Amino acid sequence: MAAVAILAVCAGCGIGRSGEGSAGERLDRGWDRYRLGEFSLALKDFEAVAQSAQPGSSNHLAALYAQATTWNLRRPDEDTARAERLYRQVIALAPTNDLAAWSWLALARRKSVPVGGETPPLQPQVEAYQEVIDRFPFHLAGEEAFLHQQAARLEQPDEARTREVLAALETFLRTHPQSPWRGAAYGLVEHCCAMLGLREQRVDAVFQAWRAAEAETTNRTSNLSWTYWKIATLAEFETGDFTMAREYYRKFIAEYPTEQRVFLAKQELKRMDELEERIRGQEQP
Repeated sequence: MAAVAILAVCAGCGIGRSGEGSAGERLDRGWDRYRLGEFSLALKDFEAVAQSAQPGSSNHLAALYAQATTWNLRRPDEDTARAERLYRQVIALAPTNDLAAWSWLALARRKSVPVGGETPPLQPQVEAYQEVIDRFPFHLAGEEAFLHQQAARLEQPDEARTREVLAALETFLRTHPQSPWRGAAYGLVEHCCAMLGLREQRVDAVFQAWRAAEAETTNRTSNLSWTYWKIATLAEFETGDFTMAREYYRKFIAEYPTEQRVFLAKQELKRMDELEERIRGQEQP
């Protein structure tokens, strides 16, 4: 989605005229058709722009990238070999351009596609993503490549590898404080903590993922019921932090009063009160 947003900016640059609208208009129309699944019509628009635009111009690169993405992701009739050639053409024409970064990522992601229903080998995935990371360490494409790389490593986990991934994610979060992928990174941290039995860190990761998502999103009407429920139940049952559990059960009840789990949330609040009352009674001389 970030790459598509870049194209919207590129489409307005260096506009040239054709018989069916400007280059920018044809790119916009092509992406509209792509989103509707009208891939052949989308390709006609993208190819027309590529043919009429100055080689290496923003519109030319945008049209090549759009063709590559369409051939790569259309279903059916994808042509991944043609897509790869087009991605590499973008890279060759403008190796430091934003669309070159997204092209490198698209090529790397091809290494993660199962072949014949078989899970792809891990090492080629790790190496392909590392190439993107090394070339674009603070670009959105490089950051996304890092997360895909760590997720791939967790597909075939053992304890040592999981600890390595957790350490890598913690380093990423320290060194990329403004990354829009922080919420996703915390999601992977939570997964690692669950696998390693790190209960308190797991609860904190869920909380931080929510904080990051809240800071990143422009959709203030998003449904947070599952996040509240998860934080509350992990705090109650994994770490015994009844203060945090109560806070998020109450947020859940207040903000989603018609949710089916409201009854269960109230029951858990009651259960915690009764448990603490029994403990206090046992402690009295």
